[in-house]
Formats: sequence, C-alpha cells, structure tokens
Amino acid sequence: MKFSCVAAVALASAACGSGDGAHADPDLGVESSDTGALLAHADAEASGSCQLPDGPRTVHQMKGPLEDLQGDCVPTWTQEELNAGFTRIRDERMITLPENPGFERRIPWLAADNGCEERAQAASYYLTNWDYTTPYYARVLVKPNKRLILKTDNEPGGSVRWTHHVAPVVRVDGRLMILDPAVEPEKPLPIEEWLPRFSVAGEVDVALCRDHAIGDGCFAAAPVAPSPPQIGDKAAGLHLRLTAEWGVQEILGRDPHRVLGDCPPWVECEAEPTPDENRPPTIRHFRTDRLESEVFFPIYVIGDNFVEGVTTVRVTGNGVDEIALIDSSTMRSILLASWYDPGEYQVTAANGAHVSQPVVMKISEF
Repeated sequence: MKFSCVAAVALASAACGSGDGAHADPDLGVESSDTGALLAHADAEASGSCQLPDGPRTVHQMKGPLEDLQGDCVPTWTQEELNAGFTRIRDERMITLPENPGFERRIPWLAADNGCEERAQAASYYLTNWDYTTPYYARVLVKPNKRLILKTDNEPGGSVRWTHHVAPVVRVDGRLMILDPAVEPEKPLPIEEWLPRFSVAGEVDVALCRDHAIGDGCFAAAPVAPSPPQIGDKAAGLHLRLTAEWGVQEILGRDPHRVLGDCPPWVECEAEPTPDENRPPTIRHFRTDRLESEVFFPIYVIGDNFVEGVTTVRVTGNGVDEIALIDSSTMRSILLASWYDPGEYQVTAANGAHVSQPVVMKISEF
C-alpha cells in the first residue's frame, strides 16, 4: 500500500552499521528529547498537505525508487537553520568517553566504514536538544547482490562498501537535504546529489522514515523521540564507533588527538612538523585493525617520526631476526609486508643509526 507521503539506514565491510538496539545512556548529562514537541509537529503535519501512515510501517513497506519519493511530511527548515545545524552537528565536541574523560569527541564522522545508524541517531538527538525540528531519516537499501561504495580518504583502502546507509534529512524550500558529514563534510547535499556519491541508479531503494534509523522499522504508531547515544558499553553503540574512529586514524598515520580534536580534515590548520631522519623514531604499539588489541596480519607499527624510504623496522624473536619488508609508510604508521607466526617478538625502528626503544609485539592466533 502506497501513501502520498513517505518519510525519513570492523565491523563488517559490507554494512554501514550494527544492529544495536535502543540507545539510552543515563550518564550523558543531556536533557531528554521533547516528545511533546514531536507530537505537536506530527499534528501540524497531519493538518497540512502531507498524509502520514495510519499506523506503524516498516522500511520495506515505505521504500521505493528516488523518483517516487514524496517528502511533504519531512520537517521543513530554513536555509539558515540548515547551514547552522549542519555545521554544529559536524563540529561540536560534546561526547566524553569514560576511559578518556579529558578529551571531548564529535560524532564519529571519520569512521565511515560502519556505524551510520549510530551517527544518524546521535545527530537527530542532539539537533532536537538544540531546539531544531527533529529531522527524518533517509534510509538507502541496496537490491539483491548489489553494494554501496563510497570513495573516501578516511579509510585505509580508499573506499568502503555498504549494504545500506542512513542519514538525517530535512526539507528546505521544498528540496530534501541530507546532513551527512561522513559522505560530504563541507555542506549538506540535496538527496539527488547525495545518493550518487555511493550508489548506482536503479540498484537502490530509498525510504524517508520518521522514527527508526535502524532495523526494519520506519514509522512507529506514534512519534518516537530520538534516543541519546549509547556510550556506556564499550562493545556496542556509539562507544564502539568512537573507538573504531580512533583506531582508523592511527592506521591512516594521523594523530588522533589532532584530527579528532581541533584539526579535522575540513579545517585549515598549521602544517604538522615533518619527520626528522636525524632523530630516532618512536614505536607506541601495533595494530591489525581499528578495533582489536590483538595483532595478527596485516601489521601496522604505530608511532612517530617515521621517514618514508629511510626508517627501517627490525623484528627479532621466535626464530626470526630480520629487517622487515615495508608495504607503506607515513610519519606515524608503517604497514609491514611480512607475515609472522604467532608468538612474541621484539621490534625496533631506526632512522639510520638512530634507533628506537624496543617494543614487544605479540602475534595472536587467527
């Protein structure tokens, strides 16, 4: 059944986010969303030109091709609200993790490979609490055997692959506008410009959902206030995505304190100092991916003052004593091309005669 208004989806590489449930965290210290305002907005919608569903609807009931979307029910913002709201939701640092209380974080826009649901819900929650009319969600679902592909500098491989994606959407001068700094950090995008960034026409369906950014839901029986981000559980919700964002910055060779602090990629900052081959490098730890503490393959050496073409890495132990093959190198990250059996190794990095302190590297079973 079609309605005249449809309204507003490591970490597996073929998904945009997890299937985590309701996001609630009593320790956020942010006032809860105003359900009364949502209901008032719904009443205004119902009395206007849009026709809301008369009961709950799933995303699969509401989805369809872009050209069939009717956004009359999507909340209307002014151009000024759109510009200000996008900038604030992109830049505001308002999240503190228990393990790093002195460093406030933004919504993890720099971890595009996964977590779009958590980002979209967090953005909607904060915008509502900043007195913006609550956006809808633009949810994109691929057809069987298809994938969404986003090219991005914020992923080591240069792109991410999704089966679905979601971001907040509002209506400005009759046009559906998407707030999605993970896809485009410079500005909001019209939906017809947003979709081609990661999808092929005819291979996706889109739904505009009022109440649900995740799972099969789209419309609830009554408006649902956005839930606060879940940061209390390290293995789930926004906490998991923030952890992954930190890890991927290290793998990319960025300084997380800098890029997740005052100098994200969309801000012009003073250039960082260049590495100095006349000083020793520093090794801090090792990574295989953005989340796991265990190391197997590939092996990223995380540290500082690595000089491309100059810095060497020596690995000893477990029957090995060699200068490791290097696949790629930045000032803060070296990707080794070598494969090592499970066990403990001692690793040093050197700029000629300038050698780092040794660090133990434990290779785990796969």
